[in-house]
Amino acid sequence: MRASAVAMALLLCAGCAHHQPQLVTPADFALLTRSGCVYTAELRGNFDQALRASGLSTDYQFIDLDTLPKSDVRRGYPTPTLLFKGHDIFGLPVPVPPLPEPT
Repeated sequence: MRASAVAMALLLCAGCAHHQPQLVTPADFALLTRSGCVYTAELRGNFDQALRASGLSTDYQFIDLDTLPKSDVRRGYPTPTLLFKGHDIFGLPVPVPPLPEPT
């Protein structure tokens, strides 16, 4: 599934599971990556395009996992990962310590 299709679904249907529409802003998203991730540019480009097509800015969090404290559970996600309100958009569970070392 393309990242832009997932992003569009989130933007258009956020809160549908609770039957209460919620305002979605770029601040609800975080793109996690680290230096050398070959897929980050493609994901970021698709996501930026989806946000612009929805009339939203591309002012979301762009986080280099290597800059986070070792105790931050986000370091346990693979890269790149797109989080919506702290949860992986593809349903990966939140990592649980002890976190594996990046490869």
